[in-house]
Amino acid sequence: MTTTPETQRAPAWGADLPLTEEEARARLITAAEACFFERGPSRTKITHVAAKAGVHRTTVYSYFANMDEILAACFVKATTGVVDAAEPYFSQRAPFIERLITGALAGLEAARASPTMRAMTTPDELARTHRAAEQSEAWRAEVVDRLAERFTTAEPGEVRADVSSHVLAQWVVRICFSLIEEPADPAIGGDEGLLRTFLPRTIAP
Repeated sequence: MTTTPETQRAPAWGADLPLTEEEARARLITAAEACFFERGPSRTKITHVAAKAGVHRTTVYSYFANMDEILAACFVKATTGVVDAAEPYFSQRAPFIERLITGALAGLEAARASPTMRAMTTPDELARTHRAAEQSEAWRAEVVDRLAERFTTAEPGEVRADVSSHVLAQWVVRICFSLIEEPADPAIGGDEGLLRTFLPRTIAP
């Protein structure tokens, strides 16, 4: 048998095999995050992710069809951290709009502290990031669906009934991610001033 570089290549993952598919995907996502930090999402290729993870690119394709799927997975991971940061504020005893605003502010703080989130939401990257994420079932489940559920905790009359909770959640997410990209002008009270101006008009009956 003729020996080629491909047949000489060590098995995927070498001796450190992931125990589950979830673990394998998590390692590739971590590798992608490191690549985003080094070169930016748009300049990251499958080969870069493979090299960072220490596997052949065919291994990456076993878990992700393309870079957009990897980008979406990274964005969902980062955004889940943002939603987690906002979560405690929804259990407070306060009007729903107040809980929503304080939760959104906590989420914005968490987002700006995340190197991965910052890399994916620059002006040059945000459109592609959103496009990739919105095609992902995980994005809807982990971000939009979770926020939509919080709208069900509002008292009658606090939230408009002519628009579904999922649409309202999508609007709030869009506003928040525009603020990650470009913080509100201090002249209008910064992020809090903008949220207090626009969110009540967006969600109130």
